[in-house]
Amino acid sequence: MSDNLPEELLIEILTRVPVKSLICFTLVCKSWYGLITSPNFITTHLTKIHTEKIPNNPSLLLIRRYTKDDKKEHYTINVDDEEDGHENGGGNGQFAKKSVELDFPFKSLIGYFRIVGTCNGLICLSDDLFGTTKPIILWNPSVRKSVTSPAPTINPPLPYMFVLGFGADSSQDYKVVRIVYHRDGQFDFLLPPEVEVYSLSMGFWRRLINVGIKVCIADFLWSQAFVNGAVHWIAYHPRGSDNDSGSFGSLILGFDMDNEVFNEIMLPDDLAHELATNLCITVYKGSLAVIKYPRWEDNGSCSVWVMEDYGVWESWTQLYAIDLVQGMEKVVGFRKNGDVFVAKESKGLVLYNPKTGFTEDLGIWGSTRSFYIYNFEETLILFERQNAVVEEEEEFGDARAFQENGGIDLDEEPSRNEDYFDAQETLIGNKQVRTLAFPAVVGIVILKVLQHLLLDVSSFYWEVLQLWITDGLANFYVSGQGRY
Repeated sequence: MSDNLPEELLIEILTRVPVKSLICFTLVCKSWYGLITSPNFITTHLTKIHTEKIPNNPSLLLIRRYTKDDKKEHYTINVDDEEDGHENGGGNGQFAKKSVELDFPFKSLIGYFRIVGTCNGLICLSDDLFGTTKPIILWNPSVRKSVTSPAPTINPPLPYMFVLGFGADSSQDYKVVRIVYHRDGQFDFLLPPEVEVYSLSMGFWRRLINVGIKVCIADFLWSQAFVNGAVHWIAYHPRGSDNDSGSFGSLILGFDMDNEVFNEIMLPDDLAHELATNLCITVYKGSLAVIKYPRWEDNGSCSVWVMEDYGVWESWTQLYAIDLVQGMEKVVGFRKNGDVFVAKESKGLVLYNPKTGFTEDLGIWGSTRSFYIYNFEETLILFERQNAVVEEEEEFGDARAFQENGGIDLDEEPSRNEDYFDAQETLIGNKQVRTLAFPAVVGIVILKVLQHLLLDVSSFYWEVLQLWITDGLANFYVSGQGRY
């Protein structure tokens, strides 16, 4: 029946479907697999995520923590509902309950990976917490695919240090920028540093020349913020530089992913005179933000600053201050409703309401420095890098290529992440997977068409009906009734 639908209409319909359902739909037939895994479709689907609300696709947060008891990194996806806030009675651990743990397929040699950043569902990982040079991993847990970069090319004799940044340009080419500083003695760095860029489309590192960087980035504890098409770090003018006569003035160094040029953004006076090591750059509701921590001799509060109008110095605004009491140590992230995640010295995570000062223990434990929380989107990025399609009469062994690079281990019992990959679990123990329950899939397509034709139909009833059909299809298929 879908063969009678114009391709343009089919694409318009399918690009509004969540990733979980699209993974199921790739098993309908070859043509649907080819469509959904095509780069153009993946890009169009991503655009729909950013511009339109996809039904059953709620706001999500990625949470990473490392626990010493089992010596493992734990990655979870949590639903970020605004109504779960303290003001709406959303305490009592409701946030922590709305989570799904991901299967993390990598193992760090030093405990846990540094998360360089996330962008459009991709997580950039680097095993470099002690300055070692390792390849970079780009991982999309939604489709269980990953890409590992070649080893970086700039590796000067020790001592040296490097900083990484991750983001995407306007063409949705994902890039990692690596800034390498040569040390001059024990503490000082030589300027300018060397710079190289890895892009996913090219698959290799290339060096940039004449970068013109005249500032240093704080060693070891650096963080990044990808905003407005550029990646940003906290930087400082070294002593004796032309820009600053003998003082450690702090600022923001930015790198535009399109033009691949660096620029400087000035901080407000209250932050510019702080040591760079007392500042942390982050993102707050899509805007560039900086957290100012107290000096070692102070045990007071940290303050959150936001650049409300990107690139406009006068738009820097202090939102609020957080009293670092009861062992609270580090701001980790923000919820959509404004609540703040704070890591404690006791290795726990609490939720802080800046309006009321109320804190809630989330019952989430891990090493304080290992906590990472950021907005997350389920996308199809990297999904086109499949090596095989399950043919109608192929033996099951040929389907293993479909699960490479972080897919399901077909030699183990399929006992994890059922909420995300129900359809893929059906590959286990089945030699003749031909299609999904095709009439049910076509039924969803027809409903989508009706939704466009009958604009006055309540969106609530539509979402309930679609959810009922999608979940029913997954249960029908996994139970074996959808198999021939």
